[in-house]
Order: sequence, then structure tokens, then C-alpha cells
Amino acid sequence: VESLPPSVGEENEEGDIRCTYEENPVQTLATSDIATKQSKLLLAQEVVESLPTNTSSSYTDSMVTTRKMYFYRTPYIQDSMAKKLVLLAGPSSKALGSDIAHLLGQPLNEMTVGKFADGETQVQIRDSVRMKQVYVINSTTSVDSLMELLLLISTLRRASAKKITAVIPYYGYSRQDMRTGRESIAAADVARMLEEVGVDTVMCMDLHNDSLRGFFKPTVPVEHLLPVPVAAAYFHEELGSVSNEPKDPSEKSDDGPNYPKVTIVAAHEGQVARAAHFRKVLQMLSGADIQMAFISKNRLVAGQSTYEPLLVGDVKDRKCIIIDDIVSTGTTLASCINTLNEQGAESVYAWATHGVFGESSKTSDMLQALPGLEYVLISNSVSPEKPLPPKVRQLNVAPLLAEAIARSLHDQSISGILNLEDMTAERYDS
Repeated sequence: VESLPPSVGEENEEGDIRCTYEENPVQTLATSDIATKQSKLLLAQEVVESLPTNTSSSYTDSMVTTRKMYFYRTPYIQDSMAKKLVLLAGPSSKALGSDIAHLLGQPLNEMTVGKFADGETQVQIRDSVRMKQVYVINSTTSVDSLMELLLLISTLRRASAKKITAVIPYYGYSRQDMRTGRESIAAADVARMLEEVGVDTVMCMDLHNDSLRGFFKPTVPVEHLLPVPVAAAYFHEELGSVSNEPKDPSEKSDDGPNYPKVTIVAAHEGQVARAAHFRKVLQMLSGADIQMAFISKNRLVAGQSTYEPLLVGDVKDRKCIIIDDIVSTGTTLASCINTLNEQGAESVYAWATHGVFGESSKTSDMLQALPGLEYVLISNSVSPEKPLPPKVRQLNVAPLLAEAIARSLHDQSISGILNLEDMTAERYDS
């Protein structure tokens, strides 16, 4: 997907500087011009072909996708529904929003997000949204991005939008989900703010804790998308290509014919459920006996930064995939990698849904310098502030979110996207 033009600063009569983000509309797919279902699929093939390919060899080429489209089933939006749809992408999710619009065959609607000289945020929707179903794609990665999302929803509500769905790939403040002292439960406070400005539905991806959905009132349903199966499919394709390379016949794997020995490792106790889900999908795709392990964070005091990692499980001479939901400083991940290498792992990979790297963060450079890491795979739920090194790959989850939006618009089941019983559908560009 072509990158959007950079933001430009404009000065108004009062001397305030506003930063204007221009939308880059993509070509709309007109179903009236498509005679048969086959021609629709061919047109969808052209749409998907523009997404990045399965490669990562430089700082500027970190985006990857699976070779097959496992969950993306809807190549177009029905004409009757397209007239009711409005797609908006906030500044923190511009690239991801463009990918989603591109896959849906719908243009991103125009809006302006600006800042005054004193730092105040100002938003303006340029298109009519009266009685429309609006999807606002915006990760809350910072205070600014959270305020932009709140003001966008408020603006849409005041403009008489029929239904507002906040698509939040990364739900910021999610780690502040409990009270251990005199501190706020920020995850609940964010939910309350979203409700107050008038959101109707919230769509999130891999919440830090699934119980966060309970912070919203019953009148505001929360759709929780899990990209773990997509990541498992990517690693299956990667490990499968490695296993197909010529090897010594005497080095036969007990896990399955021509498939490497793999162990899924939870980064800590809280990631066991994610790791088990990942293992289930990888086992279904490969037919191999995938093993499971986890590393215990044996902290003597709550909140202690240092701890003694304790490995539970067998990793010797096996390919290990570490599972976590967020990588920010990278200290936990680095500790896990060192532990696995010390225990004789053949190679170490990692999957973390959200890579929260700030502009001044040195986490990606630190991961690149780790000798025992093959690469870490993250999603593009958070847009990186700077180019990523080769050992940090971004998995494009736009197809998953596009499918969820299409199903939501057509009142279809969203949980049915991740149907593990049918994961062999060919991708449209295969």
C-alpha cells in the first residue's frame, strides 16, 4: 500500500499552527461493474497484491504477511452497505487504516487533525456522516492519540452519526488494569471516557487482559480480536520452508515428517493462555507434536525490576518461539532469550502482538544486537517512530481488521473469523 503524504503545517489568521493530515483515497470497488463472483475475486487479487510480501531484509522493509490469506474472506462491500460506511483513520494508525481501506475497496474519508500553538488538539470531519455507520481506526499509544480519538468520537456524535465503532488496534493504558495501592485503574478510566463521548461499539486487538471488556457498560459491546492464529500461520510457513531444505536423513524429527522440533514458550505465567492458543493453531497447521514451556518470573517483591527466571519445560535442541503480548523495553524478552540459549535451544524466535517503541526508545536496536535471537515478530498495531532493524518484523494485521469491519457492517459473526476448523483457504493472490 502506497504511503500517505507527510503531514503539513498550516498557519491560520490567529497565528496558530495546525498540522493537517490529508487522506489518500483509494479506488472504490463498484460491485455494479462486476458481473460474476469470479471477477470479484480477481479484483480482490489485485487489491491484496499491493500489500507487502513475506520478506524482511532491511531497516525499510520490515513488514511481512502470510503467503495465504487465512481469515480475509470479504473482497468487497455491498453497494447498499457502502453508502452507509464511513472509514476514518487517526494519525496514530494512518498506515494501517490505509491498508484496511484498500482491502475493503473503500476510500478513507477526509478529516483534519491539528494542534494549536499551545498544544491543544483540534479535529474536523470534512465529509457528511449523518446517519452513517462510522469506523474510527486509532491506536491510543499516547496521551495525544487518546485525546484525538476522544475528540473524533465526540465530533462524530455531534454530527449525527448513526453508529460509531472505535477500532483500537492497541488499547493504551491496558496494563493499568488493577489497583494495588493509591493509584488509578487507567484502563477503566479510558473505557469510561470513551463511553462519555458517545462510542457505540469498541473493537480491540489482543487486550493485555481480557477482563478489560468488563470495564465497559453492557450497552457498549467490545469485540476482542486475537491475531495469535495469524502469527502462528506465519511461523508455520517460515518453519515449513526451513524444514523443506535438504537435511541429513539421520536427523529425523519425532514431531512429524520433515518438520522441525518446536517448543512454544510463554514469556511468563500470564502468557500461558496465549502460548497454548498459539501452540494449538501451529499444531493444527503442521500436524506435528508441538511442545510447550514457560518461564517463571520469580520476583521476591511485587514490582521488582530484576528477577531470577525459571524455565519449566524442554527446549534443548529445539526451535523455540517466545510468546508475549507487549514488548516495550525488551528486558523480559532479552531475559527469556538468554535463558533459552543457556538451556541449549537450537534457535529462538519471538512473537509479541504490540511493539510499543517510542521515538527515543533503543529497544529495537537492543533486540537487533542480541546474538541468540533469530527475529521477533510484532504486529503493525503500533506505527514505529523510526525504521525497524532486520530482526524486528512487522506482521500486517490489516486483513484481519478489514474482515472484522466487513462482518460488523453486515451484522455477521466476528468471532467466526478465527474458525480453527477451516484454515486452509487459499489467499486471493496465490
